[in-house]
Order: sequence, then C-alpha cells, then structure tokens
Amino acid sequence: MRLKTLLASLLIGSALVGTVAAGAAWAWGSSGHRMIGEMALKSLPDYMPAFLRTPQAISDVGEYAREPDRWRGAGKVHDNDRDVAHFIDLDDDGNTLAGVSLDNLLANRSDYEAALRAKGVEPYKAGYLPYATVDAWQQVVKDMAFWRVLTYVEARETDRTKKAWYRADLARREDLTLRDIGILAHYVGDSTNPMHLSIHYNGWGDFPNPNGFTMEKVHSPLEGVYVHDTVREDDIAAAMGDYVPCTAPIMTCVTGRFKPSFAKVIPMYQMEKDGGFTAGDPRGKAFMVERLGRGAGDLRDALLDAWRESKTMQVGYKAGSYDDFVGGRIADPWEVLYGDD
Repeated sequence: MRLKTLLASLLIGSALVGTVAAGAAWAWGSSGHRMIGEMALKSLPDYMPAFLRTPQAISDVGEYAREPDRWRGAGKVHDNDRDVAHFIDLDDDGNTLAGVSLDNLLANRSDYEAALRAKGVEPYKAGYLPYATVDAWQQVVKDMAFWRVLTYVEARETDRTKKAWYRADLARREDLTLRDIGILAHYVGDSTNPMHLSIHYNGWGDFPNPNGFTMEKVHSPLEGVYVHDTVREDDIAAAMGDYVPCTAPIMTCVTGRFKPSFAKVIPMYQMEKDGGFTAGDPRGKAFMVERLGRGAGDLRDALLDAWRESKTMQVGYKAGSYDDFVGGRIADPWEVLYGDD
C-alpha cells in the first residue's frame, strides 16, 4: 500500500486532521516502544542483575516503555508539563529554539526554558527530550544503587525483623526499577525517531522546501502502522551493534546519542518522497530497522552505563555509596535504609 493511501485511511476521523503540535505526536507507537524495551533487556550481559533478565521483567519493561504515551489526557497541569518531554525541536542547522546546539545545552531545564522565553519561544512549543532522558537515566542509576546496597545488607543481616524488611524493600525496588527503566526506554526510543528531533516533526511544515518534501501528516502512520506491519524483533536484534560505553557527563552522552538520529531527518523525508515506505519496498524497512535497532542499542548502553555508575551513587541523604556500605563506613545501614527520621 502506498503511504499516501495508508495515510488517508488513518486520517479519517482522527485527531491528525488539522494542526498537530509536536508534543501531540506519539513516537513509534506501541509496537516500536515494546520492541525497543524488550530487545534492550534481552541483550543485557550475564553480569547484570538476574531480576532484569527474566522473561517477566523483559515483558514488563516492554509494556512500561509505553507509559509516557499512555499518561496523556490526565489533565491540563499534568499534560502541559509531560507531553513536551517527548521531543525537542531542532532547526535545520541542529540548533534548539533557544539558539544553542545540542553540544551547548544549558545545565538544567529551568535555565533552558528561560533561554527559550528570552527568544520569544514558549517552552511547550520547543520540547525538552534531552532533559527528560537525563532525568529518567539518573533515576535508574539511583534505583540500581539502592538495589546493590539492599542486596548486600539483606544477605548479612541477622536480625529477623530487619532482614524481612530489607527483603521486602528489595522486592519493591526491583518493581520500581523495571518501571523506571520503562520510562527511560520510552524517551530513548523517542530520540531515535528523527521527527522527534526536528521542526519538521509531522510533514515538512511552513518552512522553505526546495526539495518538495511532503506536507502531509506522516508522523503517526510511519512510526505506528508502518512499523507494526513491517518490523520484527529479529530484525532489531541484528541491527543493535556492540556496546559503546560513555563515561562523559550524562548530558554529553545523551546528546551524543541524539545526533545520528537528527542526521536522518532529511534522508527520512527523501525516502518518503521516493516511495521507500511503500509496502514491500525494502528501503523503508531497512530505515526503520536501523532506527529501532539504534533505540534498543542506545537503551542497552544506557543501562550498562547506569549499572557502572550505580556503584558510586550515594544512597540515603548524605549517607554513602555501595562501596561505603561494603567498606564498613556506614555505621548503621538500618538507619539509612529504613530511616531514622
């Protein structure tokens, strides 16, 4: 089926008719986000905690990876803040609407939004995907740090009451970790869809268009139905590549992983123009497989980096890291973990 025929069928009666804000677009659809989450966990090495590698955990993360899209419509305060986490609009030179490149993003979201307003841009129109991704990753590091410490102290605790609480809290932490990995999976997945990194987020839009790229609302049909009908897990597994660690500051790691996706914006529109996303054309499938494989690989890499960093992440308010617990530098783990108020 030609993309335009597919698009026409999807537009009938849909919210895509008319103007669609970047924040209203869903990245990849359910199938793409599931596959990114599941394939990343399936590729984790044996040294990662066993609870992350069970069939149930893999399935859970695949479902949790859809959560930020499922949050939509909760209410004005909720949606106005969270819907714009899914994207960041970059111009054709790769600059944000705040006037700086991904290499020069401001240190935190509040400063970024102030810079946007100084340029006369409302933040909800610009998106903040890099900040959402960093936030989600840092939460996973914290989860893993707690898991390390709880595993260590539970195994050595002799008091039955304390041991039971440690065991229960460890189970709670494992549940939280899977959910938080799912949230990270979603934002990592969003970043590997080129349209989530561009002012051309749903058709070329009202910009100079010398190449005659489509003005139609192609975002949802490409990332949703096309991926569902065309891409399979085995395709993604073959496209993931080897682990590439990043030991730079986390924002540098995140934006560095964004750049290959941004570079695909024009090739994606050119492929659409050339009919590459027509059913049965191998070019479109190869494009999407590469992007989804990059998403699964980026998520796997982010999780391995998070596990490395969790060893030195502080647990408890001004308490210490896993290394401090193992080294006996924490006088009373119970006060840190259960709480001494």
